[in-house]
Amino acid sequence: MQVSIWCMDAFEPSGFAEFDRMAALFRTTRNLLDAVCATDEWPEGASKLIATETLPHVEDIEAGFRVWLRAGAVELAELRTLVARAGVRSAESRTPAEERAALIETMNELALTASSHPELLPAPARALAALQHARLVFALLPHTPAEEVHFPAGRRTYADISPPRRPAELAERIEELERSLWSVATRHRPRLTDASYRRTYGFFDTAARISGSQFLPS
Repeated sequence: MQVSIWCMDAFEPSGFAEFDRMAALFRTTRNLLDAVCATDEWPEGASKLIATETLPHVEDIEAGFRVWLRAGAVELAELRTLVARAGVRSAESRTPAEERAALIETMNELALTASSHPELLPAPARALAALQHARLVFALLPHTPAEEVHFPAGRRTYADISPPRRPAELAERIEELERSLWSVATRHRPRLTDASYRRTYGFFDTAARISGSQFLPS
């Protein structure tokens, strides 16, 4: 059985190009996850869509997170952990103030290097927009009305999925999105009892909902 999903280029522009792109991405990704769960088959072009559209958006969120840390009040120990998780080793010993400045600069350099589509918008602007939208989605996810929860197993609620409260928690949730999407892209069947997959599904479910339906075909 061949399952079809909308391709990203099938959407007509609404006049708000960046919003339109994101709304189409969230709706299409959520539909893809639905199709995989319902049929245990991968829609045509599913892996390509995740690899070329959905994962680059998550990379934008990650890049925005690194830029956002410049303005955030992040403890030095947490900064060390975040830089280490990015695979960068600390340099020679410095004073705490020098170390903080160096770590934040490293995060910013990583963000600029990782930006997915710098030709569309300046990298920090696009990345920061992706991050702020993601933070809004994480915050609204546990407040999703029961009738708007589409996850195909368990109770009709995301109330147990708490939003990330610290930068390290936010980084973990962003990385979790990336891991779950790669798993689906490489045709690993998601388990509906997997809490990580449920959080990822819930993210795109909520993102599709708050993007509104007035710009997209039902």
